[in-house]
Amino acid sequence: MNSRPDFAAIEAFVRVAETGSFRAAALALAAPVSTVSVQVSRLEARLGTRLFERTTRRVRLTDEGERYFEQVRAGLDVVSEAERAVTERRGEARGRLRIAAPSGFGEGVLGRMLGSFTREHPHVDVEIELAAGQLDPLRDGFDVVIQAEPAASASLVARKLGAPTKYRLVASREYLAGRGTPTHPRELAKHVCLVMGTRREATTWRFVRGASRPAIVHRHATANSWPLIRDLAAAGCGIARLPEYLAAPAISEGRVVPVLDDYCPAVEQMYAVYAHGRHVPARLSSFVAALQRFLAVWPGCLPPPPPRART
Repeated sequence: MNSRPDFAAIEAFVRVAETGSFRAAALALAAPVSTVSVQVSRLEARLGTRLFERTTRRVRLTDEGERYFEQVRAGLDVVSEAERAVTERRGEARGRLRIAAPSGFGEGVLGRMLGSFTREHPHVDVEIELAAGQLDPLRDGFDVVIQAEPAASASLVARKLGAPTKYRLVASREYLAGRGTPTHPRELAKHVCLVMGTRREATTWRFVRGASRPAIVHRHATANSWPLIRDLAAAGCGIARLPEYLAAPAISEGRVVPVLDDYCPAVEQMYAVYAHGRHVPARLSSFVAALQRFLAVWPGCLPPPPPRART
C-alpha cells in the first residue's frame, strides 16, 4: 500500500459518514456524486476493507468504517483548524457559503442585508436556496439553515436571530375603505382573508390576546409563498397575516396598513442552525454575526412611511 495518504478520498469518506448520503456529501464538497463514490471506493481498495454498507435507501458505516471514521475525523479537524487559523489570522473570510432559508425570510431579510455583507467579505461566494420545511445542514449539504425551529440534534448548533418574529395583519387602504376595518378578531369571519399554506390546513388564526379563542377566517386565497400573500394584500384582495420582516417594509412603503395591532398574532423565534464543531469557519461566523446585527435594529432600519396626501 502506498504510504502517502489520499486526503481527497479521506475527506470524501468523512463527509459521507457525517451526512449518511453520497449526494449530501457531494453537495458539501461541491463535487459530482460519481466523483465522491469513486474516491470512497478507491479508499476502500487501498485499505482492503469495506467501509460502508450500501443499500438503495441508506448508507451505513461498517464496524471497520466506524473505527476508521473516529480516527480520521479527528485528524481532519486538526488540519482544518490549522488552515483556518492561518487564513483568519489575516482577517479574511473565504470560500463558499451555502445558505437555506424560507422564501419570505430570504426575500424580506437576506435580500436587504447581503449587499453590505458581500462588500465586507469579497472573498466569500454566497449560494442561497429558498426552501420549505425543516432541513438538516449536514444531511442536505448547507453551511447554515435559517428556520423557525431550534436544532433537532446534538450535532447541530442553533443561534437565535433577533427578537421573536411578530406576525401582523395588514390590508390595503382600498380594501378597508370598501369592507370596513375590523376592531376585533371575531370580525375576521366577515372579511376575505389571505391564508399562507394549503387548502388542507386549518382556517384559524391565533392571537396573543385571547389565544384560547382563535379567530375563524374565510379564505379568499391561499398560497405557499409569503411574498405572494403580501402582494395580494397590497392589491386589495383581502387581509393577510404576515411575519414582521415582510409586513414592516410593506407598511413603510405605504402598500398596506396594519390591522388589529392591539391583538398581536402569535410570535416565532428564528434561528441560524449549523453543524456543531470546535471551530466555526470565518465565513459562517461573520454571516451569522452580520445577520444578528441587522435584525437587532429591525424594523428600525426601515424608512418611515410616506406622508399621506391630503384630500
